[in-house]
Amino acid sequence: MLTASISVVKAAGATSGADGGVVGGTAGPASVETGESSAAVTVTRTGDTLRYELRVSPDAAVDRLWVVVGDATVVESPGFERVANDGRTRLAWTGAERGRVVLSVRAPRQGAADGPTGRESVATESWTFASVPFVELQRATDGEVERSWPLTERAGTLADARGVYGDRYALAGPTEVVTRSNAGRQVRVVVPAGAATAEDSEAIADTLADATGRLDVGDRDESVLAYAVPGVRRGGESIPARDEFWVEAGSRLDDPENVWLHEYVHTRQSYRPAEDMRWFREASAEYYAARLSYEQGSITKQALQQHIDGAPSRATLTDPGTWRSDAVPHHKGARVLAVLDAKIRAETGGHRSLEDVFRRVNRHDGPVTYADFAQAVNEVAGTSMNGWLDRHVAGDAPVTGQYPSDAGTVEAVLGTDAVSLTALPSSPAVTFLLVSVGLSVATAVPLYRVLRRLERRRRNHDEDRLTWQSGRPQ
Repeated sequence: MLTASISVVKAAGATSGADGGVVGGTAGPASVETGESSAAVTVTRTGDTLRYELRVSPDAAVDRLWVVVGDATVVESPGFERVANDGRTRLAWTGAERGRVVLSVRAPRQGAADGPTGRESVATESWTFASVPFVELQRATDGEVERSWPLTERAGTLADARGVYGDRYALAGPTEVVTRSNAGRQVRVVVPAGAATAEDSEAIADTLADATGRLDVGDRDESVLAYAVPGVRRGGESIPARDEFWVEAGSRLDDPENVWLHEYVHTRQSYRPAEDMRWFREASAEYYAARLSYEQGSITKQALQQHIDGAPSRATLTDPGTWRSDAVPHHKGARVLAVLDAKIRAETGGHRSLEDVFRRVNRHDGPVTYADFAQAVNEVAGTSMNGWLDRHVAGDAPVTGQYPSDAGTVEAVLGTDAVSLTALPSSPAVTFLLVSVGLSVATAVPLYRVLRRLERRRRNHDEDRLTWQSGRPQ
């Protein structure tokens, strides 16, 4: 039976480093030394179980101390006693000189039907993938409570082949790590050694590194950790606050529904959405995953058009109660953002885009509401788009990517809420005009003025007069 272990020593309240994880085996313990209480963690893999042992040495100034545990089974807790269990186990320090808490996390065998609920996990004979349990250390001194998270605060480096332990995910066992850097920012792709993946890990790393520089929406952190995991459910999962995500290893890059880029975009979302902006999280990830795939040359214009296009939806994005399924943000939400991106680019002559809105949303202080989003759109576009937003985002008016059959003029194209694929390349405003209409008056009047005039004319028409594809609304 294979085993691998790591040791991490973190001081209570210590801040985490900038590296991407903690590695076990022969790489010795990483430590932070202060005069405060110390928490030492050892992680051991035995078969399909990860065992976390937390050793706590309270300092003399501590009045009370608790350990709060979630997403794991408490196996042993000498020096502590259970005081509550309301979804998470709360352990109170008994005053012993040293305390110890042992946790176990079991991952189902690859191909097995049973398994724990929550985040996906899987185990094979040689490696185990699972989420890192929640462990919070609460230290009370003179009425002040200090909190630290010894398992999720990163330390150490990716220097060993026997395991990669991030803030939220752990891959224990032999691994292969591919690292890429772009503009001083690092992407690490972690794959179980010898595991089959649909895409080469180097190609995945290249794709993510390219997106790091291409997507200008702020919240571009120093390091991103991505796991390619065979045997988990289709899709992936991201922890934006920790810049970590996993993707099922069979996911492809030449797919408009590019899960690698979708989960990466989530790591660039640093805002807190209010209820009426929940839709934006998945909608922006879906839209930019497809757009970046096209810009990188992984998919064709036709594939992008077909992915963004779809049956009209009467769901109101700001009201989740109107959604027939959680797929509404992926479909109508992404389509709305594609149209909005094209409208902003047209209004500003290609000088601004939805990325400028996204960046303002990320910088917003406090929960982002629909009103905050609309204000950001208007400021970026330089004109009010409240009417359009109120109909298609805060209202139930559908948006379709299907052009009228006689769309042969600028007015016809801009007079529909259509997703023009010619508005999606890197220089969308210029390409939009050249490809869609071959606008000859561009030599006499700046392009952005022509677009603005036509957009004003478009707004005087009935924007809701759409040619829909057949099919029931979502």
